[in-house]
Amino acid sequence: MDDRINDLESRIAFQEHTIQELQDLIATHQKQLYDMEEAMKVMARRISQMSTASTGAGNSNDEERPPHY
Repeated sequence: MDDRINDLESRIAFQEHTIQELQDLIATHQKQLYDMEEAMKVMARRISQMSTASTGAGNSNDEERPPHY
């Protein structure tokens, strides 16, 4: 009977340890996901700004003929 109890206690301890590791991993992944979402927002803003800037200044250069024409 004591062996069975010890076995069950050992299994429970292992499961609790595994659950804690998984919770830590989930928290780490949530933080990484949040950081990536923020970085993506920054990049989207920069791309939008670059697109706006190139649209305003780039049209006149794009429409000009190269000097060899």
